[in-house]
Amino acid sequence: MTYSFSPEQWEYLFRLGYPGPWDKESMASEAIYRGGEAIVKSKLLKNQYLPYNLEDIIEEGMKSLLNDIICLQTASEVEMQLLEALREKKGFSVIRIGDGEILALSHDILVTSEEINKNRRLKGMGGFKVPNHEKRDLLAKNLLEADIVGIPEARYPVYQRMFNQVAKEYGLPLQSMKLAASLINYQINQETAFYHHVLKNYRVLLIGNRSADGEEFFIKKGYNSIAGTIKVPGFDSIEKVMEEADRYEYDIAFVSAGVAANIICVEIARRDKVAIDFGHLLDWYLSGRRVIRTE
Repeated sequence: MTYSFSPEQWEYLFRLGYPGPWDKESMASEAIYRGGEAIVKSKLLKNQYLPYNLEDIIEEGMKSLLNDIICLQTASEVEMQLLEALREKKGFSVIRIGDGEILALSHDILVTSEEINKNRRLKGMGGFKVPNHEKRDLLAKNLLEADIVGIPEARYPVYQRMFNQVAKEYGLPLQSMKLAASLINYQINQETAFYHHVLKNYRVLLIGNRSADGEEFFIKKGYNSIAGTIKVPGFDSIEKVMEEADRYEYDIAFVSAGVAANIICVEIARRDKVAIDFGHLLDWYLSGRRVIRTE
């Protein structure tokens, strides 16, 4: 993602960025500096000079951290575990941590609720309103209980950078957890035929505010396996959603419910069912942005 600049423009700024009048180029140059070389400078004492640029320092640092690198689960690996759980009729949950979940987990720990609520882009993200310490702590507990946790690969401030801080704050045993990319739901669709197989051979419960649209869509595509649909009016409706889910006979749930999907998926797994945080993939099916891979 490059947003306001092309890759070529970013490369130019990285080489020749210059502080000056406050246009977007100089602001971007300042951001590049503050996000890298300024951090190096802050580690040096007055009148000290380190004759290496940021890339050289990072390269040396990476060598010392090689043993800490974690390989994320691939779409194929996750698919195999999901299929095994379905065959053996055992609970299994795949949850995903995006910006909404990270802010929910970090509020009043790393960032105040007031800061979040003052920012119109962050307030109520993923349907989670802050403060809510009880649900925040439940989300943290679910990180340890879920079978696979998708985490952000993008190293932006409210993505992987803040997730790393969250993991440290909660003492998450990252090396022993099964981690995937937070986009694992899309990767499964892009790299495997898992969803096609499941829709053809298992009873699927759709949970989310567009679940009825999803059922109609799947039926039109020739899939007659939808066991039921459940809306999620808000975060406080999770208990009611689970009560309704208990009335259906199903094998796997596709959950599109923002931050609430984290809790719903783990609750479903406790009932010996399979659940995956489906995210906006259903929206993408409905809009034609994605198609179900069949082979």
